[in-house]
Formats: sequence, structure tokens, C-alpha cells
Amino acid sequence: MSISLYELFLVSIIGQCIFLIFAIQYIPKKHTGANRIIQYLLVIYCVFLFERALGHEFDIDFLRRYSNFINTLYLLIGPFVYTYIRRLFFYKNGNYQLAYYHYLPALFYVGYCFLHIYYYDSIKDYKSYFNTLLFWNDIIFFISISAYLFISNRLLNYYKKNEEQELSFNQTIIKYVEIMLICLWVYMIFWLLGIIERFVIKLPIDIRMIWDISCLIFGIQIYIVGFYNLKHPEVFKIRFPSKNGDMSKRKNKLDENEISKIQNLVDVFFKEEKGYRRPELSLAILANEINTTTNKLSWVLNNIYKKTFYELVNEYRVEDFSQRINENAHKEFTLISIAYEVGFNSKSTFYKAFKEVKKITPSEYIKQVENL
Repeated sequence: MSISLYELFLVSIIGQCIFLIFAIQYIPKKHTGANRIIQYLLVIYCVFLFERALGHEFDIDFLRRYSNFINTLYLLIGPFVYTYIRRLFFYKNGNYQLAYYHYLPALFYVGYCFLHIYYYDSIKDYKSYFNTLLFWNDIIFFISISAYLFISNRLLNYYKKNEEQELSFNQTIIKYVEIMLICLWVYMIFWLLGIIERFVIKLPIDIRMIWDISCLIFGIQIYIVGFYNLKHPEVFKIRFPSKNGDMSKRKNKLDENEISKIQNLVDVFFKEEKGYRRPELSLAILANEINTTTNKLSWVLNNIYKKTFYELVNEYRVEDFSQRINENAHKEFTLISIAYEVGFNSKSTFYKAFKEVKKITPSEYIKQVENL
């Protein structure tokens, strides 16, 4: 048994994969439902990488007879990726499950695998049979994964679009999920090239190289998954889009008395209680504090204040920060420590929000104050 450097590299990635599967179990404040799906995906990736690294060591007849069971896992990747994003980004979706029919293709394929084993010895033209099998496998798996990646992208775009409506900060987790989906899209591009190279026209790139690159993409994704799940365990969620539409977009407005009541409570929360200093503040938390619903609060912010939740909260934070600078607090404390005191939870969110409100950087603002 001889193992090349590339195969040894894949084996090392498998070891990392196995480590992450167990390490994710001990993440503090973990999102159990979402991380469970990540563990399932890591197991799938581990199996694929193992087959690529050491599959040639098994008897060819054994692989032809039983390896289709491994192919079933391709039909689970799409549903698992979508479920992971749904559980990760939307509250009340922590244990979200896709309807059973999403998994029927995988179940039917398992049934085919048993039929394949039963009739295997009676196959006369192996070459023709396996060429047909490989072609339809590639087409079906490509369509399945691509379809779920498409709706997963739509879900991520919805989250990015509505994040400022419900959160007062930006999250690096979005970049992680974007990278994860990009990795999978790149994988599907190479998969399509593989179909073309094998069944349509010979390409300058060899099919074996395509497979190797695909496996490397899986490996890269595993490290990304591990890094962000271990370093950024906490994720702040928003509401899942309602079938009835967002109340903030409805034509019918709230009663004038209710609008006034909500507006007064919001003003008290920010101006008197300094609630904006809570770094984890979200639309759901504020709605709970003033005893109203997120839909009603969102409507008031969008139609009365004419601001997103992100804009309103960070305007108060920036003004609080500016007041402290005017009082020379920056001569005793660092800018970031002051930013954290007024409610910002990251350097990037602070600088972005300050420039949006003041149209200049914090350093430029300090120079203006000192030159007065």
C-alpha cells in the first residue's frame, strides 16, 4: 500500500475533519441545531475525502457493487446546507426541519442501490451500464445540489438585506456563510466541467485534476467551517420572512394612539435608560422591553422615525461617543474602549457607523474638536 503526498494531504484533512466534528460539541453558547447540521456535513465531507484518498486500495469489483451507497450522500448536501442557514440566521428556527419529501430522492436512491447489488451479477455490458449510471448520477446530483444552493443564496441575501432592520451591529458570520456557499458553487462549476469532459468534449484539463481540485475545495471549506464555528459561536438572528408580508410594508398603519405610545417608549428607552449601550441590542429585545411586537416596532421605525433599527441605535451610540470626545475622554481611554462603552461590539461596526453619521472618521472628528 503506497500513499502519495496528495493522498497524505487528504488524510490529514480527514483528521482535521474528525477533530472538528467532536470539537463543535463543546462550543460555548453554541447553536445546537445549526451545529448539528454542520457535523452531518463534516461527516459527509470526511467520507468523500476518504474515498478519494484511499478508494483505489479497495477491490474494483467491491467498489462497483457497493460504492453507490456513498453517492447517496450527494443528495443530502443541498437539504443540509439550506437547513443549516435556516437554523443559523432565523430565530424560532433552531430546530427547523425540511419537509420529508426533500429527502425522498435520497431514499429512492438507496432503494436503487439495493436493486443494483441484487442484479449486479447479471449485468452483461459493464462498460455501457456504468457509463450510463455515471452520467445520470452526475446530472441528478448536480441539479439537486445547485437547486438548494440557489435557494440558500436567496435566504442569505434576505438576511443581509434585513439585518439592518433588526440588528444594531454587523456580523462576520455572514462572510463565513458567503465563503461556504462560494466554495460549494466553485465545486459545482468543476463538477459541470467534469460532466462536459467525461461525456461531451475533451477539455484541456484532465478529469483527475478536476476531481483533485474539487477535493481541495472540500478541504478548504472544512477549515473555514471549523475556524468560524470555534471563533464566532454566537450568532444573532432575525425573523424569517412571513408569508403574509412584513407589516412595515403594509399600507394600513397603526392607530395614532398606539404609534404615540410606542414612540414615547422608544424615546425613553434610548434617551433616559441609555438602552443603546447594550451591545447585543436587537429589534426583538427592544420590542420585548417596551412590551410590543417586532412587526409594530418595525413599522414605527420605518414610517415614523424613517430609519432602520441599525441606523437609529447607532446614531445614539455615535452621539454618545462624540459627547465623550468633547469631554476629552479620548485623552484617558482608547477610542475602541470608548466605543465599547457606548454599545458598539466591534471595531468595524464602530468605524462604519461613525462615518455614516458624521461623514468623517473618528480621528478626523477628534482633530476638529481639538482645533476649536
